[in-house]
Amino acid sequence: MKKLSAVMLPLILAACGGASPSDDPTSEQVGSLPLTIIEPANNPSSAEKVALGKQLFWDPILSGNQDVACATCHHPDNGYAEHIDVSMGVGGVGLSEARISGALVKRNSPTIVNTAYNGIDENSNYDPSATVMFWDNRATSLEDQALDPIRSKEEMRGDQFTEAEILDEVVSRLNANGDYMTLFTEAFGDSTINDERIAQALAAFERSLISANSPFDRYARGDESALTQQQVRGLNAFIDAGCNACHSGPMFSDYALHQLTVETNPKLTNAGIDDNGVDGKFRTPSLRNVALTAPYMHNGTERTLHGEDTKRCHCFLQRRR
Repeated sequence: MKKLSAVMLPLILAACGGASPSDDPTSEQVGSLPLTIIEPANNPSSAEKVALGKQLFWDPILSGNQDVACATCHHPDNGYAEHIDVSMGVGGVGLSEARISGALVKRNSPTIVNTAYNGIDENSNYDPSATVMFWDNRATSLEDQALDPIRSKEEMRGDQFTEAEILDEVVSRLNANGDYMTLFTEAFGDSTINDERIAQALAAFERSLISANSPFDRYARGDESALTQQQVRGLNAFIDAGCNACHSGPMFSDYALHQLTVETNPKLTNAGIDDNGVDGKFRTPSLRNVALTAPYMHNGTERTLHGEDTKRCHCFLQRRR
């Protein structure tokens, strides 16, 4: 994951503006990620479980038409996200900017790197069994999140199966595959395949995708040489402008829902799709590895970190002071 260890702070200064340096910038609600993760008690990781989850993550066998995989919208070449405004699911061909003809998914695909830390606060406390996932916080763990894309008609299910049928169909396919029988036995101790184990394996793989030793992390742990002077000025400006009111903690997110003025996406409007989140609110996205995961906002309407919506975020923070 060394490729993903990037400091993002200089790139967000267009939104946050300049200010005088803080004496101790890492003391105000931001800090380094722990080098180890917390696993849920009911889903401890193992090399075998991670290997199974990785295989499932890349396999279109999980989709109704067997034409889209988790990796389609969360590809490592794109920071485990994708570089298009809103995703295209079933029926599509190609990846990221080259993808065409897929069913329109109403939201931008966020990176899954460091989702193992979702919900972490400024004191590095979090519960992996009771955190939040998705732009609207509707799932409460990686295990809870893992099966939703499979159930989603636009993302992976398609028209061939109903939401009530698709998981039984996927389990049946996996049970008919001798290689998967072996992989599930190695991961869980016996050959039983069910939707709970599918979710646990996918979650175990996703928890293995961490980037917790970036230059910023090393700086926050006391290595003053880890950041350039420009980056330190950026960090100070980020805090002095109040960006860390919402982009707080080691993941630079409070994981709360906020209402901001974001332009509508013409693709969604033309398709008759109205996405209002939760009463017009969406979760604060993490800024970890943000330089690798453009475009931005829940509907991907901002192509760069210098966009109008990031400026509006700054104005919103000033009004809260």
